[in-house]
Amino acid sequence: MQESRPPANTPEGHDTTITRQHPIYALTTSELDRLRSALEDAIGQDAPHALMPEGLRNELADVVAEQEQRARIRQASRGSGNRDAYSVRQLSTAELERNRRELKANLGLLTPDSPAHVPIQSHMRAIDAELAGRARDWRTSEARS
Repeated sequence: MQESRPPANTPEGHDTTITRQHPIYALTTSELDRLRSALEDAIGQDAPHALMPEGLRNELADVVAEQEQRARIRQASRGSGNRDAYSVRQLSTAELERNRRELKANLGLLTPDSPAHVPIQSHMRAIDAELAGRARDWRTSEARS
């Protein structure tokens, strides 16, 4: 999905166009940071009191709102006292293997340019690392016996 937001009713001299491939909610944290910087630069490059396309200001407001919501979610998860709320360490080996199979199947259903690849692959790497650690620990304990 190629999404381009050309400014509406652009005053002369304001030809800034911000292009992004995915909706704001699907952007990674670093992509959000870059988009925010680009929008702030586009708005700040003109005189402070110059007319600015409302689309740029609205886009910036949406980006800031998304960043704030993510910050609230992070804060809430840290404040819950449960550091391992999303930890693969809490799952049994059978659950990890089942989750990995399901995630792999989900990857097969996605389009190649889908932003959903990133969190799924990240979760699969966490599962792989946990399973490898358990196998290593098991071999170590067997060697000691």
